[in-house]
Amino acid sequence: MFETPIDFPALEQRLAFLGLTAAAPVTARLQTVTLPLSQPAPVRAAIAGSSIVSVAEGVSADDEQDALDCALYLEQYTDTRYDRQTQWYEWLQHFTLGLWHFGWIHQRPVMLDSRHIELHEPISSAILETLRPNVSDSLYSAAMYAFEALKDNLQASMLLAQKSAMERGRQFQTMPCAYDANGRLTLMLIHSWYVAAVNPAQFLFLKWLDHDVTLIQHYGTFTLDRKRFDPLAAAMRDKITERSREYLLRL
Repeated sequence: MFETPIDFPALEQRLAFLGLTAAAPVTARLQTVTLPLSQPAPVRAAIAGSSIVSVAEGVSADDEQDALDCALYLEQYTDTRYDRQTQWYEWLQHFTLGLWHFGWIHQRPVMLDSRHIELHEPISSAILETLRPNVSDSLYSAAMYAFEALKDNLQASMLLAQKSAMERGRQFQTMPCAYDANGRLTLMLIHSWYVAAVNPAQFLFLKWLDHDVTLIQHYGTFTLDRKRFDPLAAAMRDKITERSREYLLRL
């Protein structure tokens, strides 16, 4: 799903695709030197709009913020371009290509694979089943941590339910992040949606034994190229509104 473009676009084209204007060429983030942590940072997770973003142990606070900001901005901007209720395919395409324009690079010819699942067990279990054969242990653990944290956090569950709601169902993203063997920040995007007559706030943990529900997933792995991301970071953060920050809740 969605072929990877052959040529990476120029900065001006990337800004235009993302709805951004050029910012100052040098930012505080670019000037920051990240020193090795004396103690590894723990696993963390947050709800960023309709995205469940988690980072593995050892991921720096700066890299965590970059992933959160990308999720927040891309949802905020893509919502202005496409209606998720009626244009879910176009919405997902723009969100995914937005990651690529920001510098999250996908090495395969097709950006996203797909999977259809007849639900019986909880949605959280179905997502973990998709992750297990496709990601490192650290990425898998980060996703598992996020679901465990959500179980007992009603405020976060309500926020995710609000932002993922469709007329009859949900549409949301799971985005665990970790460093790869070369120390590069990597994320697995899993976009999930379903239609159901029952639509509880704690939809991730409901057993669907008595309901005929199909979960549709599109997923792929992306690695952040900092040389491509850093020139856009300040412009992105300038456009993240205070209102969109209200949809960020750390678990």
